[in-house]
Amino acid sequence: MPKKIAWGTSKLLKMYLAENGADEFSYCVDNFSASGDICGLPVRKSDALLAEKKGTFQIVIFAVSNKSLQEITSELNRIGLKYKQDFIFYADFFYADFLAKAEANFNFKFNPKFYQFALSYTLNSSLSIHTTILGSWLFLELINQLNNIDGSIAEVGAFEGGNALSGLNFMAKLKSKNFYIFDSFAGFPELSQADPKSFSKGDYNIKTTFQKIQDAFTVFPQAQVIKGFVPETFSNIPEFEKFSLVFYDCDLYRPAIDTFNFFWDKIVPGGYLLIHDYEAEAGGFTGVKQAADEFFKDKKVNLFSFFENTMGVVKK
Repeated sequence: MPKKIAWGTSKLLKMYLAENGADEFSYCVDNFSASGDICGLPVRKSDALLAEKKGTFQIVIFAVSNKSLQEITSELNRIGLKYKQDFIFYADFFYADFLAKAEANFNFKFNPKFYQFALSYTLNSSLSIHTTILGSWLFLELINQLNNIDGSIAEVGAFEGGNALSGLNFMAKLKSKNFYIFDSFAGFPELSQADPKSFSKGDYNIKTTFQKIQDAFTVFPQAQVIKGFVPETFSNIPEFEKFSLVFYDCDLYRPAIDTFNFFWDKIVPGGYLLIHDYEAEAGGFTGVKQAADEFFKDKKVNLFSFFENTMGVVKK
């Protein structure tokens, strides 16, 4: 059995190690980490791989953003390593456990072809995607399940729109629905006391132009890209509008509360609220879970969560 090496000191690795310990991995590769270890796992630079004999190890890449995944893949390819043979992605590593949990909680069979779509789109999109691969897979599964249920779709916190664009491409052969894409496209607003002290206003600003993001969605007449901060930006939604799926991904406590307050009554019976960063590492965006737990405390709903994709899900 080849030894396992982690790559990337991401929140996904931190949550996995916190739950399972560090024994499964020999060490972690991260060229940008200033720390010598992560949760007890030694951290080394990528040149450590030069001392490893090919065929005796397998790397699991834990980086989250698609840009990081693409860059790491290219670096591994340059030293002669191949996907599925010498390295896999965290989504492959978590696949079986996540699938078993998801199917048990949602009571429907997931489609491995939708996973392939999410993985391929993540690895090839030129627009940034910060949604986890398994999060994108779940997003697509819910879109498919809701195909015959009336109600629009909204993504609140789209960054550069990569995940929303994945959903719209996936829906090409499904029922057309209005798809609202919300973001400030200017980074974070003021943070609350419930949010990490390591972030501040303006963080997570887009790396491209707003015009480029708008242009990416012009081929989809059902898509509406709306720029502004939560909750003021919700005034662009017609009063009569109902939703079958709302995906929250603004990372912060106050926008989460405002989003839940605005959308919950607009979600149709059988619809879903998908909450990114409901599961977060210590010191991460834990305000999202706080907001969700507060909002749903007195509501008779089940909230399922998965550290493998950092998400919480509520069915109306």
